Amino acid sequence: MNAAMPTKKKRSAKALLMTASLSLLLTNALFLAPLSATAAAHSYEPSAWAKEDVNRAYAFDLIPDELFSDYQTAITRAELSAVIVRLYERMTGKAVPAPTAKPFRDTDDVDVRKAYALGLVGGTGEGVFTPNAPVTREQLAVMLYNAIAKAGFADKLQGHAAVSFMDASSIASWAKEAAGQLSAAGILQGAKMKEGLLFQPKANASREQIFSLAYRIASGYGPLYIGSETDLLEAALHNGQELIFKDDRSKRIYEEAARVNASILKPGMTDFEKELAIHDYLVLHIAYDYDNYLKDTVPADSYSAYGSLFLGTAVCQGYAYAAHIMLELAGIDSQIVTGTANGVGHAWNKVKIDGDYYNLDVTWDDPVPDEKGRLMYSYFNVTDAALGKDHKWIVTDWPAATAVKYDYFEYKGWAMHSADELKAFIGNAIASRTKEVSFKAVYAGDEIADLKAAIAASNGLAGYSYYYSGRAYKITFRYR
Repeated sequence: MNAAMPTKKKRSAKALLMTASLSLLLTNALFLAPLSATAAAHSYEPSAWAKEDVNRAYAFDLIPDELFSDYQTAITRAELSAVIVRLYERMTGKAVPAPTAKPFRDTDDVDVRKAYALGLVGGTGEGVFTPNAPVTREQLAVMLYNAIAKAGFADKLQGHAAVSFMDASSIASWAKEAAGQLSAAGILQGAKMKEGLLFQPKANASREQIFSLAYRIASGYGPLYIGSETDLLEAALHNGQELIFKDDRSKRIYEEAARVNASILKPGMTDFEKELAIHDYLVLHIAYDYDNYLKDTVPADSYSAYGSLFLGTAVCQGYAYAAHIMLELAGIDSQIVTGTANGVGHAWNKVKIDGDYYNLDVTWDDPVPDEKGRLMYSYFNVTDAALGKDHKWIVTDWPAATAVKYDYFEYKGWAMHSADELKAFIGNAIASRTKEVSFKAVYAGDEIADLKAAIAASNGLAGYSYYYSGRAYKITFRYR
């Protein structure tokens, strides 16, 4: 099954990193001088800046086994042909058959023949390919652009205005369009020199630079292959990309999350309202798997969004996974946070609403044991400071949450900042014969004593009851 994630306008910093932003942020030194195909010593480790991209490129099957070393060596025309054929196959989902034609006298390399048949590469002369020649940056630009265009993604090469290079006149006429398109899209960047920004069209590129570029193009433009729930969680962070499911369970999770969102999210909703609808759905449709938790027999499904969406039973990870997928499908940036709560391993979400981050712990808003129809918002969009009273995590691993605007109780005007404010709030509710009120105490003091004092000072009540989670309360009044 093929599907697409919705396009979102805002992306969090961490999400941009996780989705491998297409801007290749290389230091100027990477393209300052041509590389020799034989100059570099054997290297079995990529450079620090490239290591993650190289490993992911290999996982994407973009790197032939024989090229998985000597990363700083200049890549040759034949080697690049092998990479861009794999890039084309990854982006189209189609295997390229070996052509019978042999267009070059100096090579019978099957990847070269495939790349030539696809129109990704050309020769260097009549019947000549020069397979062992290092690739120049202008040749690289043409080959990469051809791979993107032939795979059907040229229209997605959206960027800023064309980049002005001081050495633009040195770029061959046959490479100018490709170099302009890729530099404007942020895929190929120049080097800042004393004389200005240079493209360096005749400079060579290393294997690791090509592997990094190939991975970033594949992950940024091509389809995302979903073979597990972990793949789906990461794919949820990407913008508007096609999803190709290789795993039926993940496909069902995705489809159910999309179905639920379609039923609970209405046109014109704000991100806060969408988040609230998703929170409420999960709280009302999931029961914490408490019995299995006590017996230390929690099944795998309870750790999964599958348990949350299909079985109605989960532990914290299952809640957080389901929330993450549904939030991202709704266009809301979500991150899964792991740490502890009251000393026990725990997972929850961080969400970005109107430019600020908040903590959302759906699990801790769901009563244990489960109570049908009960909704609480003690942990809906709280700050790090508030959450840190009973949750612990490596704070520097996630964006800070300091805003209070979209804290549920602050947003509703039900956050009580002093005993006097709480007493006035309760007194006004009773005076107007309101049947139910909710509030959260955010001041230092005994809110239960203050609540009872406010009720004692009021007239007309036949009785009252309340339940609470943390310092959030819902009170029901009965009048004479």
